[in-house]
Amino acid sequence: MSRHTSPVLLFLLVALGAAALAPPAYAGDVERAEHTRVSEEMRKLAQRNAWGAVEAQFQKLVVLQASGEVLTMQELQLGIQAAQNLGDITSARSRLSQVVKIDATPEFVQALSDIDANYGHVKVAYDARYGADRTIAAVVPPFAPDQRAAIAIANNIVLAERDFDGLLPAGDYTVGTHTFTVAAGKDTGSVTVSPGSGEKKAFEFAWVGPRATAGVALLSAGSLNDAGSASDAGLQATKFGGVGARVGVGVDMGLSDHVGVLAEVGYHDLFGAAHYNGEVTESTDDVAVKGNQLHMGYGWLAASLRFGKIWIAAGPIWGIGGGSVTGADGYCVGNSTDAGCADSSGLAEENAPYQRLSGRIMAGGGAASASYALFDAGPFAGGLTLEGGAQTDSYRLYPWGQVGLTLAPAGKSD
Repeated sequence: MSRHTSPVLLFLLVALGAAALAPPAYAGDVERAEHTRVSEEMRKLAQRNAWGAVEAQFQKLVVLQASGEVLTMQELQLGIQAAQNLGDITSARSRLSQVVKIDATPEFVQALSDIDANYGHVKVAYDARYGADRTIAAVVPPFAPDQRAAIAIANNIVLAERDFDGLLPAGDYTVGTHTFTVAAGKDTGSVTVSPGSGEKKAFEFAWVGPRATAGVALLSAGSLNDAGSASDAGLQATKFGGVGARVGVGVDMGLSDHVGVLAEVGYHDLFGAAHYNGEVTESTDDVAVKGNQLHMGYGWLAASLRFGKIWIAAGPIWGIGGGSVTGADGYCVGNSTDAGCADSSGLAEENAPYQRLSGRIMAGGGAASASYALFDAGPFAGGLTLEGGAQTDSYRLYPWGQVGLTLAPAGKSD
């Protein structure tokens, strides 16, 4: 009986043999090559005194160091020089401390002592309610360029990050009406700058940004009132209703943590079957009945309240648009001889359900919405919204309701 090698086993043997013959790959080759390139670039930049660029290259070395690369003394020295020339004494001292642990030569120890003899550590934290000038100012400005640069860097950090935690030249400082003293070689600790007498918090919106709502809406045009049924109203459509889309965009601004205002413009449409006296109007051999439709633009100005995930808004709304409706109603049906009904063309009551009317609508009223925030999307929050309102053109009431999705700027408490 002959033996046959399994095809699967044969494949595995070939694969293992190929792996054994392949040249070995060493982890860190890419990092070492990048280390060499960045180090050489940093050396060339230092020769041109381009210290800002040297610092940028040193930061790349710091990233490589986290991957296991070991920085040379020359690279650390260039990093120290870059930080000192830029006025970043905090970083310069940190790098010097690292060098001294490797090589405690008198030169490095003296440089570290010089920093401690002229600078002290302080953390300046700003209370969220503080709205006055945040500038850190020396009572007696120093003459040394590196010390002036250190104060400038501290203020750049304040502008970008609000708080400063690092080294400042020894001396007295002010922030607005607040004062503090930095002692050389010591840690001043934390200085909290908060509102004092006569200081007011600078106004800022609790939330501000674009707002959008889109959804499905149900609108009804009610029965004519007395004014709509009078001869002065002319020929009017019967009551109608339907379902459509409603989309609005605007701006939402929080005046405080819980109170805000919003302004919105949008579009609302309606499509529905023709009805007359509560029954669907069917086509006949002589008349093809068309459905009702309405297209409106609107503007809404509202006050808003926010309590965590719950948003509420209410205010006046105004809409203008037009549409076409099958079915006539009002004074002019059966009264075509009246001067105010000249456009009814002798409309008889039996023909009223089939009369097609087109016209313009201008209606004002009020609207309110309630939303529940469901998710975050960057600086925005999205939520489910129930919205409704009622408007009138003085002839009838137009109540409506909507279910939609709202995207609005996230507030502090959302």
